[in-house]
Amino acid sequence: MYYSVIGMVAIVLHLIMNHEFIRKDNSRDVVNNSYRRFVLASLAYFFTDAMWGILDSLKLATLLYVDTIIYYISMGLTIAFLCDYITRYLHLNRGFGKFIRIFGSIFALLEMVLLAVNHFVHIFFWIYPDGTYQAFIYRYIAFYIQVFLCLMLSIQTGIVMIKAVAEMKKRYFTIFFFCVAMGAAIVLQILYPLLPIYAIGLIIGNGIIHTFVNENEIEEQFRILKSMADIYYSMHVIDLAKDTVYEVTAGDDVKAIVNKTDGALEMMCAVMNAVTVEEHREAVLAFSDLSTLAERMRDKSTLSMQFVGKGTGWVQALFIAMETDPYGKPTKVIFTTRVIEEEKKNEEILVKKTIVDELTGLYNRRAYEEDILEYSNGTVGDDFVYASIDVNGLKIVNDEIGHAAGDELIKGAADCMQKAYGSYGKVYRTGGDEFVGIFFASEAQLKAIEEDLVNATDKWSGELVSSLALSVGYVTRREFREETILDMAKIADKRMYKAKSAYYARKGVDRRGQAAANTALCNLYTKILKINITDDTYSIVNMDDAEKTAEKGFADTISAWLTGFGKSGQVHEDDLNGYLEKTDLTYLREYFKEGKTSISIQYRRKYEDSFKQVAMDMIPADDYSAENQTLFLYVKNIDM
Repeated sequence: MYYSVIGMVAIVLHLIMNHEFIRKDNSRDVVNNSYRRFVLASLAYFFTDAMWGILDSLKLATLLYVDTIIYYISMGLTIAFLCDYITRYLHLNRGFGKFIRIFGSIFALLEMVLLAVNHFVHIFFWIYPDGTYQAFIYRYIAFYIQVFLCLMLSIQTGIVMIKAVAEMKKRYFTIFFFCVAMGAAIVLQILYPLLPIYAIGLIIGNGIIHTFVNENEIEEQFRILKSMADIYYSMHVIDLAKDTVYEVTAGDDVKAIVNKTDGALEMMCAVMNAVTVEEHREAVLAFSDLSTLAERMRDKSTLSMQFVGKGTGWVQALFIAMETDPYGKPTKVIFTTRVIEEEKKNEEILVKKTIVDELTGLYNRRAYEEDILEYSNGTVGDDFVYASIDVNGLKIVNDEIGHAAGDELIKGAADCMQKAYGSYGKVYRTGGDEFVGIFFASEAQLKAIEEDLVNATDKWSGELVSSLALSVGYVTRREFREETILDMAKIADKRMYKAKSAYYARKGVDRRGQAAANTALCNLYTKILKINITDDTYSIVNMDDAEKTAEKGFADTISAWLTGFGKSGQVHEDDLNGYLEKTDLTYLREYFKEGKTSISIQYRRKYEDSFKQVAMDMIPADDYSAENQTLFLYVKNIDM
């Protein structure tokens, strides 16, 4: 029975040392998985070795035979997995390492075949009815092969050890010593077949590897964790199951708060409550609540949020799952915080560049369209105000004084609007001299705002331009509760144009002829658009509503509309390539930047069942500049 006692002790020690590897399969780590297979095969060997002593003492010949078969199979797998583990650990993936792995696998497979043959022809071992064990030639050959494999592994490990850096020599020497000791144990097992020498050598070797290799690797991983901690403001390892916390690194303010006697849950609550600004505190406490964390992180590897900390600015907090239970809930996590104030500032700068007009500093058309969509999809109160604003006399300033003066006038208008509207809402530059104000004001506040704008423009004077005048059309939700936001915008535009006509009338400019000319122009052209090829936008001056269909390519951007119109079959196939080339925005941008004053594109356009010749003309608008290319687009029939 003493034989079995050794096996049982080996099982207990083996389970204590390697319970983590037996319990957990790390499918992403090839080396650890190889070691886990070696550990499991060793466990099977210890079990059969322990059972062998019991069955032998009871003289249960049949069960002893079965146990011995399993004993040799587990022994073969143990040595094969040992070869696989050591060569992978030493990174011997070619040449000798590959040969040893294949040789070990063939040995284990061949041993299984011979054990099957042994049932019919006694070539390996035999158990007689009285329980007597007898070994045959192939049993000794199998042991000699194992000695050979251990010798080869020892030699190769020794070579690697000599070449290794000082920090790795300790690990490689441990592997070398294990291979030598295991080889010696196998030799002794050959000489003394009824002693559990193989099991003793295997358990001692297992302990050596576990202590000096695997635990050394854990220490290295911890050192890596410590080095990574330098980029974090704080890093803690939290065991949710045990309610404990281990500090890797932390700022002085965190260290001053942490009470070492508290559990992880109380500690986390105290720290986050103390370091977070009041407006973010409630959300941060909910995020960092360890009592609900496992459920919130079920089947997740990370969980993060951003908040503002006292004295640190913006901070990113991150939970990282280290270990999980069978239900996908983390049992141990890493909690890190990192100051991202500088990143936030850079992010805000980038966002600002995408929604702010470069010349005026006001919001641009993109921001306007996003906000209008939001207002259109929601509900607004009676204090909602939409203002359409246009700068008077910009064309005259551009033509007589120059575009620098025109830019000064536009910036002056923006400054005045910002002073009047800024406290109540937003101001957008939607075109060259076209602006929109969206704000929230009572009736009394609106009157004060109007006066503030007039006072600001009256007082304004630039270096190149001495005066500034704006035409504004205001619309409030109080007036039009049933209309859509877009309908309110159209009403504001009409009021703005009416104000502009009144302004020119006061200045002695007769615009009635211009109106008549505009009517005549609209009758001549079937489509008139004002387009901006810089930001790919457009507004419709005159066009039949029948053109606003998906079948004719109608879209939200001018590039998509022009391309969709051509590809929808509206342009004759023989003219399509030329049409698409000349209406491409990249082509148009370069064309007009060269100083060209117009472009004419002729093509055959579909009308009912036939095609007619049409001409599309584009000319720069009054507010055209190289940085903001606005054009008028005209389409007329020329096939009479």
